[in-house]
Amino acid sequence: MGRSQEKGQGPIYNMRLSTVGATRATETGATHEPTGLDLAMKLHYLKAAYIYSPELASDLSVTHVKEAMFKLFDQIAWTTGRLWRRDSGRPYIKCNDCGARFVEGECNFTVEEWLSKPDRSVDEFLVYHQPVGPELPFSPLIYVQMTRFKCRGLALGLSWANIMGDSFSLFYAFNLWVKVLSGEKTYAPETSIIDRRFLNPNPTVKDPESIKQVDPVGDLWITPNNKKMASYCFNLTVAADQMSPHFPANGDDQIPVFEVLAGIIWKSIAKVREDPEPLTVTIIRKDPNDLKPIRSIRNSQMISSVHVDFPVAEAAVEELVRCMERATDERCGIDEIGESCDGSLDFIVYGAKLTFMDLSEVDLYEAKVMRKSPESVYCNVEGVGEEGLVVVYAAAKSEERVVTMTLPEEEMERVKSEFKKCGLMAP
Repeated sequence: MGRSQEKGQGPIYNMRLSTVGATRATETGATHEPTGLDLAMKLHYLKAAYIYSPELASDLSVTHVKEAMFKLFDQIAWTTGRLWRRDSGRPYIKCNDCGARFVEGECNFTVEEWLSKPDRSVDEFLVYHQPVGPELPFSPLIYVQMTRFKCRGLALGLSWANIMGDSFSLFYAFNLWVKVLSGEKTYAPETSIIDRRFLNPNPTVKDPESIKQVDPVGDLWITPNNKKMASYCFNLTVAADQMSPHFPANGDDQIPVFEVLAGIIWKSIAKVREDPEPLTVTIIRKDPNDLKPIRSIRNSQMISSVHVDFPVAEAAVEELVRCMERATDERCGIDEIGESCDGSLDFIVYGAKLTFMDLSEVDLYEAKVMRKSPESVYCNVEGVGEEGLVVVYAAAKSEERVVTMTLPEEEMERVKSEFKKCGLMAP
């Protein structure tokens, strides 16, 4: 799924690697203990790329960017540590200040030329990624890529080990970073392991369907797939007149954009996967009850399961939306599974079932540098299982959304063809 970033391959060249970390040493012997939910997410990695215009970014040097990271990591130093295992085999993070990997690169396109590409998954080139392992103590949990475009525009890309925290944690950390880069003062309070727990809204859920055990991977944390996965990313308009053919609005009722898009895409994928159809899907989104502290790095995204007992390909989108409204939160069940095996077993969540991730409520464009928003933002996940993942998030224009899909390569063109038939993509 990841794009090649080797020297001489792809549009990014002259890549240089270094390390950045905190300026103050962490207390000797300090550790960060993953929760059961953290351990269940260990084979996944979150990706984000922010592109800034040359008018804004031309004067930002590598030194400026690194100095801001030093100050950021002073506040969240544990994220620059390394994974070890206890005698029981349970992974933990040793806060030894080994640092994040920093990658500099150059691009032979201008920002305007880059953004003109219709498939936005080209932004994968802006996010340097390596999996954890096979030697845990030598594997960074964060990779940062700074790419300079031909026009002096700038891209900042992050690859973030999901064992540390969810997508909302990544966005929180990135926003802290760009605030420091803009000269603002920031504060990131420490979050105890007690604060990283959450209430169980569904204590009766014992066998979550949104998690799947996979073959043992040892200390090389890569999702084992038998199918080659591919990503595709595109923008679409979500104005009422575009959505109403699929979900007629009743009076002043607001159209649930994410659910309608998820229903259309679920139905389209079901038409391609005739046998068996995806009757169970996973929905990942921000906890609507805000159970976690607003300022924290942790896994507390709501992970819900939806099951239907009728043919999805023939169903009305409206019916699928109603089913999604009854999704069952399975976080605590997943957390219990992660705890019970002490991290000795390997699982996936993204792609264990067809997964829809809703990031549309996050204002990705508040990540301002010198009071200017990015021109474009890209989000995706590395380590997706064979059932696939669809990520929906805000675009630069309020009437648009961005959809990033990761599916088996053999399905991608047929799914895109279904999108064109239903009007989700232009013919």
